[in-house]
Amino acid sequence: MSIPASGTAPVAVPVNRNSLKKKKFRLLPYLLLIPSLTVMTLFIFYPFINCLRLSFYATDSMGRAGTYVGLRIWKKVLTSVEFKTSLKTTLKYCTSIGIGTFAVALALSYLSIKMLKGSRIYQTMFALPMALATAPMASIFSYVFSKYGILNAILGTNKLWLSGTTLFPVIVFIVMWANCGPSFIYLLVGFRNVPHELIECAELDGVTPLKKFLKIYLPIASPQVFFVIFLNILTAFKSFTMIKILVGTDESPLATLLVKLYNYAFVRERYETGCIYSLVLCLLVFLVSRVQFYFEKKAVFYQ
Repeated sequence: MSIPASGTAPVAVPVNRNSLKKKKFRLLPYLLLIPSLTVMTLFIFYPFINCLRLSFYATDSMGRAGTYVGLRIWKKVLTSVEFKTSLKTTLKYCTSIGIGTFAVALALSYLSIKMLKGSRIYQTMFALPMALATAPMASIFSYVFSKYGILNAILGTNKLWLSGTTLFPVIVFIVMWANCGPSFIYLLVGFRNVPHELIECAELDGVTPLKKFLKIYLPIASPQVFFVIFLNILTAFKSFTMIKILVGTDESPLATLLVKLYNYAFVRERYETGCIYSLVLCLLVFLVSRVQFYFEKKAVFYQ
């Protein structure tokens, strides 16, 4: 009802009675959700709950729950030197791949901002690894870095690259190369979204290339930059095929949490221990995701 002026009678505002009625319940939207909820229940919710349940039981070779042991296996696993070493290896491995892939993709995308003659050729080459499957890619690199491989033939050496002190940097290099394609595309799109007028004004004012990159390109492309950083870290947590083919999982020096999960569950048939490793890995991914959402509000600027 509007407020009347002084000396005038109040004017009644008509009320739409239909808007006060309760909305009619519609069943169709819920029926359309049933297929998706069924798939998520069968392949996400149930496996997670069952994995949590099995971590409190001693399981047999078929993965069936046997004697209830409570937190004894959790305590044994979490306090073991093997678990601590695996956790450190995982954090080191994921951090190296996340930072390294981001740095390489950032440099390549910044150099590819301008559309020059023939630029599509090298841009396609930068993004080409994303079109290759992981298993054949790992098989190719196993030959390149083998004792009788291409690299030793070029260098005239007889070095075992996939062992000793060179194992970790070689694996990180291969995974970085394999993951660089998507990161390059995301960052290139972000940099090319920077308005040309803004760049021209900065150049007229005599802004140095470094300051132009730090003050203009990075802030405007911060959504893509932020997404790429955490995308590479989360991808590294799931990296398994490269290690499996190039190094193997039997007492591997690169025994990440995922490699240990595979060893205990599918090689040693100790499913309860494998469940614990999987739950710890799930917790790490969850924490990284929460950190991502926290810093998104502080470091990302949307246009």
